Amino acid sequence: MKLLFPLTEIESPFRVGDRVRVDIATLYKKPPYDSIEGTIYQVRVDFPLLWATKRDFNYEMAEIKFRYGVLPDTTQFPKIKDVENELYDLPEEYLSELGSKV
Repeated sequence: MKLLFPLTEIESPFRVGDRVRVDIATLYKKPPYDSIEGTIYQVRVDFPLLWATKRDFNYEMAEIKFRYGVLPDTTQFPKIKDVENELYDLPEEYLSELGSKV
């Protein structure tokens, strides 16, 4: 098996320590808020599970998706304490820069 990465580096749009807005309305059936603010504490690569059954299997990956763990601001959003454990593995689509609108 051979994995090919045509780009020399791929950077996540958010980094540990960044403050972000999280759209939680789509995460829960009855969310306490539409969106909250928090701080990213973890960034991980959502790497696809790959396997090979052929000797010369090649897979080229030009894009990698990132997932984020977010520590919610429970001072500003106290009701989120009940569901904050759901914020440990969020895809990028749920996050936005704090200054932008969700």
